[in-house]
Amino acid sequence: MSEPSTPRQMVKALVHGAMPPRPLLAPIIFSLGARLQNVSLRQFLTNPTKIVNALRQIRSVLKVDGLTCYFDPFLEAEALGCKREWRADGSCAMARPSFGSVDQLRSELTAVESLPGAGNIPVACEVLRRLKAILQDEPALMVRVSGPLSLAARLAASAPPELVEFASEVVATVTKSFAEAGADIVLLVEDSLPDSSSESLDWYGSLVTPIANAVRFYEALPVVSWGATSAAELSSLVERSWDWALCPLLTSEMLAGGAPSHAKQACTALALPSGDFCGGAILPDSLSNPNLSLVTSAEDIHPTVDVKQLVQALDAIRERRRLQRSIQSSI
Repeated sequence: MSEPSTPRQMVKALVHGAMPPRPLLAPIIFSLGARLQNVSLRQFLTNPTKIVNALRQIRSVLKVDGLTCYFDPFLEAEALGCKREWRADGSCAMARPSFGSVDQLRSELTAVESLPGAGNIPVACEVLRRLKAILQDEPALMVRVSGPLSLAARLAASAPPELVEFASEVVATVTKSFAEAGADIVLLVEDSLPDSSSESLDWYGSLVTPIANAVRFYEALPVVSWGATSAAELSSLVERSWDWALCPLLTSEMLAGGAPSHAKQACTALALPSGDFCGGAILPDSLSNPNLSLVTSAEDIHPTVDVKQLVQALDAIRERRRLQRSIQSSI
């Protein structure tokens, strides 16, 4: 069998357990598209034509391996019926619903089975379908989904287990819609993970494993990304044989060597601080991890980024990886 040559083919091979010939470079670059199309983010989020045109331009200029086809932290909550409040400066916030019980919340919000047609979820699916047809086997198509813990936290200041379980049903439905529409990488984003106790991690795994399995059914790669994680928490995570790619944010503690080497090498994906993609950053040695298959960013690259600096930063990361592969092959 010939070696996969396009990013999309590499993802398919990775889903089946084969390491790609090089790590895929797929920073989250989405809201920059609104600037390129000269529209507000609010308008951009509802216009699949604008999004597709912007992403084709991003692919042409930046040569990234993965395109972020939709990135909106409030996507699921708004589809459920929560009210988004747009501010004069273009930023927004989501108002939490008032409810006395999770059963009441279920009855007042959009039914889970109706979510594929709610809010901007159809927009995101249309972007995926168009790019799948237009770009053929070129870049991998990536989409962001809120993790159950993050979504539950948007619905209530204090999220009991039954609310997190409801959130996991929502996430599963949205994720399936994206996988059916053609997503190659599903980035499940958590602001943080549960405490590192065995009971909490097992419970979280029971919620997310079925979602990851469904993503893999469509030959897409499930990736769980989260915020700052201590060395101890990272070690606890990698001890579990979960069927998704672990994507921690590179913290100063891990850079300083706080996490054991086996824990670092078990993480097949890595999220760099967004500043590392904007020029001038010192690239971390963690990029030399031989098991690394995906490099992304911790959050959406800021839309005011200097595109020329972004090109230079991406080229620097590619060159760093090329030199490291050359060194590794000569050992």
